[in-house]
Amino acid sequence: MGKKFAIDAINEYFYPLPTLMENKDKVIQELFTRLEQLSRQQKVFQEEIQKLQQQLQVLRSSEAEPVSVSKPSETLKPELKAQTFATPQSVPAQKISQPVIKKAKAPWEEFIGTNLLNKVGITVLVLGIAFGVKYSIDHELINPLTRIILGYLLGIILVGIAYRLKSTHAGFSAVLLSGGMAVLYFVTYAAYSFYDLLPQPMAFVLMVLLTGFTVLAAVQYNLEVIGIIGLVGAYAVPILLSDGSGRVVILFSYITIINTGILFLSFKKYWKGLYYLAFILTWLTFASWYAFSFESGEHTAISLIFSTIFFLIFYTAFLAYKLIRREALGRLDVVCMLLNSFIYFGYGYLALDSLENGDQYLGLFTVLTALMHFAGSVIIYKTQESVSDIFYFVAGMVLVFLTIAVPVQLEGNWVTLVWAAEAALLFWIGRSKGFATYEKVSYPMIALAFLSLLQDWSNRYPDFYFYAYDQDLTFRIFLNVQFLTSMVVGMSMVFIMWVTRQYPGRSAFRAASGLNNVVLVGIPLLALVVFYGGFYKEIEAFWHNRYAASRLTINGSEGVEYDQYNTSLLNFKVVWLIIYSAIFAGFFFLVQWKFPKPLFAFACVAMNSLVLFTFITAGLLALSDLRSAFLEQELVEYYSRNGWHVLIRYVAILAMAPLLWYNWKLVRQEYFKAEARMMEDLFFHFAVLALLSSELIHWLDMARVENTFKLSLSILWGTYALFLIVLGLARDQKHIRLAAIILFAVTLLKLFAYDMSDMSTILKTIVMIILGALLLTASFIYNKYKRSAANETQ
Repeated sequence: MGKKFAIDAINEYFYPLPTLMENKDKVIQELFTRLEQLSRQQKVFQEEIQKLQQQLQVLRSSEAEPVSVSKPSETLKPELKAQTFATPQSVPAQKISQPVIKKAKAPWEEFIGTNLLNKVGITVLVLGIAFGVKYSIDHELINPLTRIILGYLLGIILVGIAYRLKSTHAGFSAVLLSGGMAVLYFVTYAAYSFYDLLPQPMAFVLMVLLTGFTVLAAVQYNLEVIGIIGLVGAYAVPILLSDGSGRVVILFSYITIINTGILFLSFKKYWKGLYYLAFILTWLTFASWYAFSFESGEHTAISLIFSTIFFLIFYTAFLAYKLIRREALGRLDVVCMLLNSFIYFGYGYLALDSLENGDQYLGLFTVLTALMHFAGSVIIYKTQESVSDIFYFVAGMVLVFLTIAVPVQLEGNWVTLVWAAEAALLFWIGRSKGFATYEKVSYPMIALAFLSLLQDWSNRYPDFYFYAYDQDLTFRIFLNVQFLTSMVVGMSMVFIMWVTRQYPGRSAFRAASGLNNVVLVGIPLLALVVFYGGFYKEIEAFWHNRYAASRLTINGSEGVEYDQYNTSLLNFKVVWLIIYSAIFAGFFFLVQWKFPKPLFAFACVAMNSLVLFTFITAGLLALSDLRSAFLEQELVEYYSRNGWHVLIRYVAILAMAPLLWYNWKLVRQEYFKAEARMMEDLFFHFAVLALLSSELIHWLDMARVENTFKLSLSILWGTYALFLIVLGLARDQKHIRLAAIILFAVTLLKLFAYDMSDMSTILKTIVMIILGALLLTASFIYNKYKRSAANETQ
């Protein structure tokens, strides 16, 4: 079966089955020919592999074992007779041997003998020299000049031996060279620090020469470790040779020279470790100087100049690695790039801010930082054939610093406006041009604009108790900058939603991904919050402003002055905010009805329910306070107590009524489960009962009927419970019937635990007779329905 399957696969691949059967002998011959060609190619490849391994063996150090390679497989010589192919099933399987390259193993013995011993040996040798020098110093065996000369000779000898062994023992030679350079560094330091045999300038020049020689040796050896040793030694120079003079210009100039060498190496060698080490040492040195020696005014220019030079060197080195090597952007690259940019920006910001009027230049400095990144993005765009992730990253840094420049230089609403416009522009470019990175960058900008708007609302719309006595209370509702800012932010999100509908297939995220769903839902939700909040804050500020303006200073009965406010204005504020919320919820319902979405329907039901619940709790309480103020005419000599205190009630109820219908309509849609419909039914009857109870109390108060609301409410609740029993039986809705039973229980509990405590005997009799009759009627209807249902079942 295996042979048959292989032959069938070959046949179907090269020829259709009818053609194969007609030209069987021809096909067999062609297959033999192809097999011969593949076999010859295999032999050529194996010979090439052997040559390459021989060349590698020559380049390796003598201690390393040659890479073992299996012998090339013999050329295949198929000697199959034509008659064996009488049928396709009779073709024998031909095994084709493949070249197997065995990886060279590095046993522990080889690792220790060829790699570890030489490094330990040179370390021990250098330490031995150090101990010998110390012993000679302690016992005064050799004079200082002789010690230094011998030290230099030893270092030079090690370097000479290293170069002598370079061609045959490259690894061992590199270790000797590193040790020799370490000896020369130490001897130079000893000649300057211990014996004063070298003046500081000469020691400085010698250290620079040693560093340059180490870097050149690293290039010649093509070994990064030598460059790292030279770099560490170079950065150790100012520490070792420091005399406490505080000449920071010389220090930073020296570091600049070293980093320029690193920049040169970045164009020649792919030594990232060297780049990272230089980056860390440079900014650590700068940070330590800034923390302990920086003086505002005296060092500001030095800080700005050299931090800019360091930033540009590492920025250029970063681009060199990426552009010359055409390397993809990695996580560590992103981290280093961000650190380089923000460390530079942070110290520049601090240096400018320390000046007397430095805050005036902070925005300009931020824009200049963005322009340097912009120059980098232009270079990348000009030198690369196609737009890459490096270009997008650098361009993103331009946008980041332009974004930072806005709050640094501007204030208040301008920050929000610029960020909102920038977010809309980036999203439009990313979605319309297919640049996913721009679209992704726009999302943080949207979040920043939204958060900035929230901060503006907090700062620009103070509550009444934050108003100062001397504050200007002039307020023009909807005719102010803050309201315009809210509308601009909302329209920018509407624009983003429009662009999304225009280019549905160009999302920066996969269509089925969670991030894409978050974006599709999050942007409309933010737009909804912005528009709702913008009008809400205006209405709230209007009433707060009127409340603050109503302040009067009144002399009390004992000659004590106190501030008096029109508290009815705060109740009007609550009612009008709830009315506005109901209107907004109705508008949202119309939008959902025009563009039906399950998630929007759920949100609409939740919003309607929240508004209704708020009205039942806070709204009805505020209306009750307004009614009381109208009836009692408190402080009427100062404040108006007109009919609006009563009429506003029915404006609010008229605004609430459609929400009940909206919920009933929405939950009947197919994507709502039966449990949701049950919950909506219960909430509907709860809201209706609350409104009826409030209306009953309202008219009893208006009629000046006192102490009767207890009895009236109990009768109302019992009647409504009976109505629910009838309704639940008629529609066969068990949850309605259960709600009626619970309402009966609550009514009875209220009656015995609260109502009857201070009720007269005649009232107790009336209410108990009425409730008893209602309970009996409900029981009769319930039993009659159950009996009828049982008879129908039988």
